[in-house]
Amino acid sequence: MLLFSIVLIVGAALFFYGQSIEINSTKTVMVNQPYQVHFSKALEKSSIENEDIYVTDNDGNRVNASIGLNKDQQSLVIEGLKTGQYLLHVEERAFGKKSFRAEKKSVEFNVVDEISEITSVQDIQNYFEMILNQEKNRRDFTTTTMEEKSDSAEGGSSYSSTNNQVEGIEEGDTVITDGQFIYSILDNQIIITDTTKPELKVASKISLDSNSYPTQLMMHHNMLIVIIDQYIEQKKDGYVSGISMTKAAFYNMEDATNPKLIREIGQDGYMNGIRKYDNTLYIVTNKTPNYWLLSEENDIELRPYTYDSEQDEELKPMEIDKLMILPGSNEPNYTIISAIDLEDYQNEKVETKGFLGGSSALYMSKDALYLTAVNYLPMTFEGDDSSKIAVDKILPIQATDTNIFKFSIDGTDVNYKATTSLKGTILNQFSMDEHQGYFRVAVTEGSTFGNDKEASKNHLFIYDEELEKVGEVKDLAKGEKIYSARFMGDKAYIVTFKQVDPLFVIDLQNLEQPKVLGELKIPGFSNYLHPLDDNHLIGIGYDTENRVDSGTKQAFTTTTGIKMSLFDITDYENPIEQDTVVIGGRGTYSEVEYNHKALFRNEKYNYYGFPVIVYEGKGEYEVQYKGSGAVVYEVTAENGIDLKGNLITLAQEGEEYEDWESIISRLLYINNTLYSVSRSEVKSYDLKTFKELSSVKLK
Repeated sequence: MLLFSIVLIVGAALFFYGQSIEINSTKTVMVNQPYQVHFSKALEKSSIENEDIYVTDNDGNRVNASIGLNKDQQSLVIEGLKTGQYLLHVEERAFGKKSFRAEKKSVEFNVVDEISEITSVQDIQNYFEMILNQEKNRRDFTTTTMEEKSDSAEGGSSYSSTNNQVEGIEEGDTVITDGQFIYSILDNQIIITDTTKPELKVASKISLDSNSYPTQLMMHHNMLIVIIDQYIEQKKDGYVSGISMTKAAFYNMEDATNPKLIREIGQDGYMNGIRKYDNTLYIVTNKTPNYWLLSEENDIELRPYTYDSEQDEELKPMEIDKLMILPGSNEPNYTIISAIDLEDYQNEKVETKGFLGGSSALYMSKDALYLTAVNYLPMTFEGDDSSKIAVDKILPIQATDTNIFKFSIDGTDVNYKATTSLKGTILNQFSMDEHQGYFRVAVTEGSTFGNDKEASKNHLFIYDEELEKVGEVKDLAKGEKIYSARFMGDKAYIVTFKQVDPLFVIDLQNLEQPKVLGELKIPGFSNYLHPLDDNHLIGIGYDTENRVDSGTKQAFTTTTGIKMSLFDITDYENPIEQDTVVIGGRGTYSEVEYNHKALFRNEKYNYYGFPVIVYEGKGEYEVQYKGSGAVVYEVTAENGIDLKGNLITLAQEGEEYEDWESIISRLLYINNTLYSVSRSEVKSYDLKTFKELSSVKLK
């Protein structure tokens, strides 16, 4: 096994009048991962064809490699290499007109087929020291050139469940129920409301310390799982610092009036996501250690901490053999993954692994966990070569592509499996899906603010179990970006938007040749797509209108009210918007627009609902508050969208804004009773008539 190198290349070049050519790259990539190198000076378009850029192996022999030059002419992408050690050569003439700023460049890198554990604490320190030097290099270079610029140029159950993406994989939420009690988060408390009698009452409260705040709740049989964000102070050598921990607290709820804490497990960092499948709980966090202190002292603990109340009351840094480096990583972060056996959670050891490299979106199937990490490179531009002072400018970093890391899961056994890289960015977890062992992903490449030549475009890629690409649909909706996606079996549905809302229907049956079957263009857009049945989709987003600014006379598109649509996709080639409703006007919003867990569902009555805060447009730019609450619709293929429950409390005279304490956060049902939950109270309603039955104050 090749040792995964932890050295980052931050290239230095000749300085002339403060000018340099900077190189940014990582040292190691996986065998199917593109290797990227970024230069602060543009390369000639013909440099690859003229063989001014080439790759040699460890013996100095030229090798066949696919070398591409990005449109900015400053980034090289190298693919098609087997495992081994390589050297990238960039001749001086590849930088164009001869100048004092250019000389031949060589970049060493490794291609590996697996990753290995970190072998020492020194390895970790070296990794973060390289990142620290890279950041310092960028700051120094930016300061120098900016100063010089001034001198030059310029389910069908009896109670609600969380709206999870994948059936059988629990995601947790801020409000849940077990069919008898409602568990809700209020600041640093968990409120347990008894619904077993007609009159609601608070059965008990779980209060945490002032530095601990619950963020997610789950039930597992008679056990309540509380995910907690906790700040822990640490005193050292006369100064106070602190770390943020994500903890899982397990409470026995056999007696809901007297919850009993059984065990607490913690890991360093902020929560990325949690999942529960069968009897295993998975927790993923992101942690950035205080690596910048390396510039002041060497005795810095850079490993992430863990905590287990069953073993010790003290925080402990992770063991070296539990730490690895994600291939292609150049971020000063850890991704930490824990797996907990819930059937023997009082005694079972927690399996925790740490990976150097950040993560953002999370998707989990029953067999694998997928994490994404956006690659960032510095944006640069150049001035006139005839200038005798530095004019390269390093601008804010730009997203160029996204790495996807796959981990196999089998109970508490979590292992790194594969990596791939794609151009562009992934919107959220719904842009990813696994079906019959194949991973599908929708991505937006580029910016919607670019010119026609650089306009954004959207793609869908299909990968096998080793994350090798097997099929693709490219260049959808040029100039637009993805606002929502949903995969349903062998079909994918993607919504893009800039001025109108195209809904694309994509056939994925032929893995090697997926194709667009149909497209629907309508005003507005959907931020969330939810399957009603095999032939119908519910879309929730915004209606839009095209306007002209009275001052500049420039045309622009703006959102108005919340739009709920029913799409008939029976004829894949000709999808239609079967029905639609619009709630409120400009300024209206709902959590369901960005959080799918806010969607209320009841299959028995075909109910779909969500909280809403209603505004209306007033004049050209102002808005006026109209009320807040929730709405419940009956949605069927036969009758479309029909309002059944209007739980909106209208604004009182002189009331300009919504009351934070009374905003409904979730709707739930137990048997034939509907419940609304806010920070201040829980209310119950008859699920058929929506008549209010009872209420209880929570604070």
